[in-house]
Amino acid sequence: MKILHIAGWSGSGKTTYILQLCSHLVLLGRTATIKHIGSHHSKLPVGKDTTLHFQSGADPAIGIDEEKTSACFHSVNLDDALNFLSDAGVQYAVIEGFKSRPFQKILIGDLDCSFLLKSPEIPQVLSVLDQFDDWYTLPGLVNEMRVQHPDDNILTWSGYTTDYKNTVDFCAEVEKDFLAKSHITSIRIRVQKWSDTDNFPVYVALSAKDPLIAVQYLSDAMQRISPYVMQSMQDNRSEKDPRI
Repeated sequence: MKILHIAGWSGSGKTTYILQLCSHLVLLGRTATIKHIGSHHSKLPVGKDTTLHFQSGADPAIGIDEEKTSACFHSVNLDDALNFLSDAGVQYAVIEGFKSRPFQKILIGDLDCSFLLKSPEIPQVLSVLDQFDDWYTLPGLVNEMRVQHPDDNILTWSGYTTDYKNTVDFCAEVEKDFLAKSHITSIRIRVQKWSDTDNFPVYVALSAKDPLIAVQYLSDAMQRISPYVMQSMQDNRSEKDPRI
């Protein structure tokens, strides 16, 4: 999932820009937004059932009407929101605010912060989408592969590394090698950069028509990346056959 981080002072035109940007991104893939509301707290309607559900501890409390679905979560953590969007298959997350987060930014107006682009036209943003930061979760990678290969067996594995840069480069080489194998329909080996500790999650998702071949190649991939990656507590899983 790509993160497009919009920054700028209040009144700089961020909202108008985000509306224009989203209208183009939705043509490329599922798009979501996250806004830091700050001091302008969003209040739930007093006495309504979903408000009472939320106040009773429901997490999330979800309401559905004829036009939309609304969900309220108790977490106020940006990482939790990004994980939720990635797990749900969102491809582009546009976030506003959270200026202290070191994502590649689109700066609107003047603000003392680093940025990738300053007040760019929308086509300029679309031409450099690959330069924006990625946010990875294992379900997100599986969703991406499921769209491309709906009938295949998808197996996953997760671990972690303490050497982010070298692991990213090495995993990219391994992924390229495995993509050349005719029996594999897809493989993703991704390192999640955004970690609160020195342990960076590593996710492997592999798909193949034959479940036994998928198991064998997943084992081979794990062996290849083992010099850099340590196994986490999560067991390997098959996304099609839970018996594997």
